[in-house]
Amino acid sequence: MSIDKRRPPLRGWAATQGGRRRDAIRKARLAAGPVSSLLYVIATDILAASRWDGYRRVEQMVSELFAVGSPGRDVLLPFTWLYTLLFTAYGMGVWNSVHGNRALRIGAALLTAYGLWNIMGTLYPLTLGDEASVPMHILATNIQLALMVAAMCFVAAGFRGRMRAYSIASLVVSAVMGMVAFMAAPGPSLVLGIGERISIGAFLLWVAQR
Repeated sequence: MSIDKRRPPLRGWAATQGGRRRDAIRKARLAAGPVSSLLYVIATDILAASRWDGYRRVEQMVSELFAVGSPGRDVLLPFTWLYTLLFTAYGMGVWNSVHGNRALRIGAALLTAYGLWNIMGTLYPLTLGDEASVPMHILATNIQLALMVAAMCFVAAGFRGRMRAYSIASLVVSAVMGMVAFMAAPGPSLVLGIGERISIGAFLLWVAQR
C-alpha cells in the first residue's frame, strides 16, 4: 500500500486555515460589542430623539424613546433586533476567548443571556400614557439589569490589575447612577435624564473596551 506523503502537510494546512477562520470569527464577534455600543447611542439619542419634537435628552428617559406611541419607535424597533444580534455575538466571542477561567466563562454566559434577554423589552414595552404597561416593562428591565450587573461582577472577578479596577469602577458608576435615575423617575428632570445616560454610558464604554 503506497503512502501519500503529501497528506500530512495538507492536513496541517487545513488545520491552520480552520484555526485562522475560527480566530477571525471570534475577533468579529468581539468587535460586535463596541459596534453595538456605538449604534445604541446613534439609534437612541441621535436618530430616535431627533424624530420627537420637544424631547429633552437631559431630562427624559431613554426608555420613552422605545415606548409605544413614541415618534422614534419605528427607528428603534428594528434596531432592537440588530442590537440583540450584535450583543449576543459579542457574548459568544467572549466565551470563545476565555479558557480555564471559570469566572470569565460565567461572565461570558451572562453577557450572552443579557443580549438575548434584550428582546423582552420589545415584547413588554412601555406605552405612553398607559400605566398598565409599566409593571411588566419594569420586571423585564430589572431582570436585564440583574444580568448586566452579574456579568460585570464575574468579569471583574476573572481579571486582574487594570481591567478588574476598570470593571469595578464601571459597575459602581452604572449601578449608582441607575438607582439615582430610578428614584428620580418618572421625571422629567435633569437628575433622571443625565443620571440614566451616565448609567447606560458606563456600561456601553465597558463593553467597548473588550
